[in-house]
Amino acid sequence: MNKSVRENLFFIVVASGCFLAQAAIVRAEDANYHPQSFTQPLSAARGTINPAGGDAFYLKPEDRCDLVVKEFGWDRDQCGTIDQLIFGFTPEIDNLTVEKPVSDGYVSLADWDSSDCSAEISSIEDTFKESVKAQSERSGQEIRFDGWLVYPQIDKAKNILYYANILNWGGERTINISMSIFDRQGYVPMKIVPVNGNVTSDDVQKIVAASAAAYKPQAGAAYFDFSSGDKIAGYGALGVLATMLGVKYGGAASAGLIALALVVLKKGAFILLLPLVWLRRLFSRRKKADS
Repeated sequence: MNKSVRENLFFIVVASGCFLAQAAIVRAEDANYHPQSFTQPLSAARGTINPAGGDAFYLKPEDRCDLVVKEFGWDRDQCGTIDQLIFGFTPEIDNLTVEKPVSDGYVSLADWDSSDCSAEISSIEDTFKESVKAQSERSGQEIRFDGWLVYPQIDKAKNILYYANILNWGGERTINISMSIFDRQGYVPMKIVPVNGNVTSDDVQKIVAASAAAYKPQAGAAYFDFSSGDKIAGYGALGVLATMLGVKYGGAASAGLIALALVVLKKGAFILLLPLVWLRRLFSRRKKADS
């Protein structure tokens, strides 16, 4: 897949601030979306997502594509970068995006145990701050990285890398939770928007655990199924962290820009990505009206 396409879509579910939201709601009310109750396992590219709550719903590919095209201005050939989009995944999770998996090969986690790991994470963080600053100058709005709610960490029992960072966008505090599940062929990135914008670090741990537990890799595709001769990625866990944050690190190419980024459209205009929390509430109202 063209890298620029991947770079341009991975932010539609990471925002919980509210800019230009009313306009999006008006358009969404006019759209003919068909939310599906999430009561049965959903197939993903390299696994299955099991229901974790009683009131979750999702959009089928066509509706999901219509949403990002009509509400966010994407071309239809960009729709394939999302694997699944689930709303109300648990009572604590407003929406969960499972992105298409990265298939660069088995990722070694050895660099996470190296003596200079903390220094390398600090270097990645500094680069991320510069990216945020550049986006702030580009947009004319204050966007600031206010630190980690949950510092980047790896759970080797679950084979996941995750973090929650705090961004201040125009005075609005925004929590972004990102997680990657490692498997035999690479990793599966996920973005999570919590219902509560004032979640604690303990809340994030529970949200991440619930999301990781709901995802089941295909038979033979789990991280521990690695076998001699399998393709191995040219970067380690630190490279994955950098990619999740949208910055370059060593030989790891950035698969996405920073969270809450401004998207450059073909006409050269900018559009602020709107929080899907508003659309989830809209869908919930429509489901009640239809019942």
